[in-house]
Amino acid sequence: MRCLFFLLLLSLLSFDGSSQSFEVLLDSALSSQNNDATYFSEARKKIETNNDSLNFLFTKIKHSYRNKVSDSTLYYGAQFLKHSGIDNVPEKCFLICRWIGRTYLDLGVYEESLAYSQQGLDWAKKADDINAVAYQLADIAIIYHEFKDFKKGIEYGKVCFNTAVEGGADSMHKAICLNAIGINFDDWNKPDSALFYHFKIFELDPVPDSLDIKFTFNNIGNTLMKMQRYVQAEQYLLISLKWARKIDSPYNYAGSFTNLGQLKTKQKDFRQAKIYFDSALHYALVSQSLEKIRDTYFDLYTFNKERGDLSQAIYYQDKFYVLKDSIFKTERLKTVSELETKYQTSIKDNQILEQNTELMEREAQFNRAVIVAVFLIVLIGMLVIILWLNKSRFKKKQELLEKELEIQLQEASIQAALSSQELERKRFAQDLHDGMGQLISSLRLLLGNINSNSSMESRIEVVSKSEKVIDEMQKEIRGIAFNLMPQTLIQYGLVPALKEMALRITSSGQVNVSVISFDIPKRLPEIQEISLYRIIQEWVNNVLKYGQAPKIEIQLVGHENELSITIEDTGKGFDTGVLELGSGNGWRNILSRVKLIHGELEIDSHPNRSGTTLIIRVPLEGVPEEQQAEKLKNTL
Repeated sequence: MRCLFFLLLLSLLSFDGSSQSFEVLLDSALSSQNNDATYFSEARKKIETNNDSLNFLFTKIKHSYRNKVSDSTLYYGAQFLKHSGIDNVPEKCFLICRWIGRTYLDLGVYEESLAYSQQGLDWAKKADDINAVAYQLADIAIIYHEFKDFKKGIEYGKVCFNTAVEGGADSMHKAICLNAIGINFDDWNKPDSALFYHFKIFELDPVPDSLDIKFTFNNIGNTLMKMQRYVQAEQYLLISLKWARKIDSPYNYAGSFTNLGQLKTKQKDFRQAKIYFDSALHYALVSQSLEKIRDTYFDLYTFNKERGDLSQAIYYQDKFYVLKDSIFKTERLKTVSELETKYQTSIKDNQILEQNTELMEREAQFNRAVIVAVFLIVLIGMLVIILWLNKSRFKKKQELLEKELEIQLQEASIQAALSSQELERKRFAQDLHDGMGQLISSLRLLLGNINSNSSMESRIEVVSKSEKVIDEMQKEIRGIAFNLMPQTLIQYGLVPALKEMALRITSSGQVNVSVISFDIPKRLPEIQEISLYRIIQEWVNNVLKYGQAPKIEIQLVGHENELSITIEDTGKGFDTGVLELGSGNGWRNILSRVKLIHGELEIDSHPNRSGTTLIIRVPLEGVPEEQQAEKLKNTL
């Protein structure tokens, strides 16, 4: 009697919540098997704040969902989501929406399940929990699987996996996404794709714990069975059953036993199949999942039809259609479509609201920026004006300097041209005086020896000697004419004239001059031919005079738009700076002529090594015709 009294007193004390805190009472209510109602009653009395109220409702819903009390889960879940202050606990809101959505899914009320899953997705995003986001997207993919809208289910499954990968979700939640894709492919009769996504779970890094992905083994076994790979299928289904036993999940038990029953039916092992299906129906009823019960009824109908028990087949067929009609109606497909549209519209509305807010902020920033910009523009404008005035002054000074420089260059060019002409005249006069003058004097003396008394033999001798003098005079005249303007240049062009000049120089026996040409037009513009001939002639004369070169090579190469002339000699090198400082007109004449034909000039020489190279590049299109007439006379 005393012992009974003591136990009764202990029992009363254990339910006395006055000395227990609010949080302890909620923990006790959640963990208690028999006295949960008492703990919840005591906890309700201690609610003082809004947070206490939310915590109470959250624990109540969690307890109801865990114990498969659908009505309480839905009722308290709705109360929680209507409560004020839930914006502060988005991490609890998405769990509430998940539990409500899963409860409606078990009851076969898919449109409500989808609505709450989408709402849970929004809360998961607000909580910035990538694992929760992935879980909600996977739930949506599974709901579409139940509607037989496999394409939509795969679409959400792939969005789920990509979001999980990009956001850094853990392996288990990535596996949940891959599972959602796989089961949609499986029931869409695409087993190869289903297996691809199921086996992809085992490629995750790290691979999730087998207990967390127990569904994968069952799904792989189911797909292999549809592919008639029965031995492999049974191995995976037995592994699935082993994990179901470990977690003691009626839902998972039902799924594993159902698939094993289907497998044995296909193998015509009806005795073992019946054992599996009896277990499957028992655990489906215990799970209280209408979706699982419905599927089990259909499998029992198929099993009994296969083994020839038509009365049992009709019995389970009727049960299947009754349950199917109660949870899956045509109107619901339309409702779900409307919910999807409404959900997408709400997303767009939120985006528009965010964009409008952003636009208003941008407009305010723009107005501030305009004021600053106007000030800066005025300031910059003033600086630009100052800079422009300074630049104008500088430009005028530059123009004056350039004009002065141009005048100096023109004067230098004219002076060089006049000096060149004067030099040519002196040379021409000297050639006439020294050559032709002496020959004429010799001819005069010879002819003076002829008189009336001269014998025929003396007259013939005078005529013979006079003919030789006349031949010398002719050669002299040709030489003078060649120096003034070679007829070969006028008649046949630049290359033949250069070869004739090279032959004349080589015939002296002191130096070997060669001319090589590649792809040169037969004729160039007259101004180019004359200018290039004079440039080469002047340079060769300088080499003969100062370089003491035994060999000179002139190479002309034609390109698409350019003529390249290279003059190489084997004589003494020199300091190229001497050319700029020299007092002679030869180098200035060369520069003047190169400039006239818009060419470029380059010299490679050094006093410490032998050999000099002159390179001249001239555009093949020539120079403008109006410049030729004006400047041609200065090149002669």
